[in-house]
Amino acid sequence: MMLSLIRLECSLLLRERRVKWIAAALCALMAMTFGISFKEATRTADEAARMTTTERARWLNQDPKNPHSAAHYGVWVFKPASPLATLDPGIEPYVGRMIRIEAHRYNDALYRSAQERSPLSRAGLSTVADVTQLLVPLAALLLSFAIFAADRERGTLRLALGNGIAPGRLLSARFGALAVTTTLIVGVPALLLGAISIAALDSAGWHSWPRLMLWTLAQVGYAVFFLLVGLLASLVAKTSRAALTIGLLSWVALCVVLPRLTTAAIESVAPTPSYAATRAKIEQQIKLYNRADLHQERQNDLLQRYGVANAAELPIDLRGAMMHDREQHDYSVFDRELGEFFARLVRQDRLQGWAGLASPLLAIQAASAGLAGSDFRRHSDFLRAAENYRRVLSDTINLDLVAHPTQGGVAYLAARDVWEKVPPFVYQPAPFTQSLREIATPLALLAIWVAAAAMAVTFTAQRVKP
Repeated sequence: MMLSLIRLECSLLLRERRVKWIAAALCALMAMTFGISFKEATRTADEAARMTTTERARWLNQDPKNPHSAAHYGVWVFKPASPLATLDPGIEPYVGRMIRIEAHRYNDALYRSAQERSPLSRAGLSTVADVTQLLVPLAALLLSFAIFAADRERGTLRLALGNGIAPGRLLSARFGALAVTTTLIVGVPALLLGAISIAALDSAGWHSWPRLMLWTLAQVGYAVFFLLVGLLASLVAKTSRAALTIGLLSWVALCVVLPRLTTAAIESVAPTPSYAATRAKIEQQIKLYNRADLHQERQNDLLQRYGVANAAELPIDLRGAMMHDREQHDYSVFDRELGEFFARLVRQDRLQGWAGLASPLLAIQAASAGLAGSDFRRHSDFLRAAENYRRVLSDTINLDLVAHPTQGGVAYLAARDVWEKVPPFVYQPAPFTQSLREIATPLALLAIWVAAAAMAVTFTAQRVKP
């Protein structure tokens, strides 16, 4: 019986012209924003793959030289993007995608795609996630605000209830029809667009299909919340105009006002640490360690350790040993200062997850970027992987220099066999289960928002008056 009612409500709903226009507009916007993101993603992926091959060849084919000079010669490494970043790029446009790896230096990531965008593309709706998180709520409210209010105005609600249909059954049937329609409008295009990205882009290691399924489910759940808000407004308002007003005010509060106030509050409670100040502390500590007197002391300690009077008698290369020692010190400085810097950013990121208490928009934004693999933690994973690779390169080169002291006044020159000891850079994305743990809070808060709205609608429907 209930399925029959839902099918009837679906058929009535799908006949309405406004539903067709809403569906067409949303699908067109999702396709348009996806097309722009997909074009940029494929171009970037092709360039990264080509440059990765070129950089590897450049590293292997360099001329024979002092190994430490080769470490400064360096190599560029590139961040592979998640294929689902075409749906929700998260922070990807605002952080670098390539890093120069060289001795002694912790270089920043370069090439932020947002810098190359036109002013028009930077403003407003530029991604599929923007459409699903800002426009879909409006569409859900437009679909649901008149469900009961219009019948109350026309007097047909009194007729329906007078014929013995329980308010709960009528509500369930109409909500079911709305949910099915919204799933078709939002879920099906999201799955198709995500499937295109997975098929066309490199998805190795990303567990893209589970991510896409849960990403789509989260977007549909978010839309369902606003369907429930519209239903609640329709149940309590006496007219359709009043129901629409309540729905629009709810959208403004939950999607515009509260997110901005909450973000400002988080910044005041956990301000973003200064990267410039962190780099200044690092440079100060490295400069202090490399003072001429301290450098000479470490050199004398090394000579004493081997029981020789001068560098010519050492069985190892003194310069290489000192360089290796300096790198080990620098590693500890980077780990301590940058570790604290990124730890504070992660704490701020966790607070952003809890900000979903204030608005479902903040909850879906945190969950969406995490599921798409375009959140801050995946970027920090890349930075960590690039730094570990830099250390492999520096240690490999420096230890080769240490093992080949100058003999007979002839300086040692390393060649291709040494360059080949440095493996290609490989970035392995974090497991999907780790991403789930990281976004468990915003996902749970989104579920709580939906459950709370469903309870409010159910409670109100039991007391509905025609």
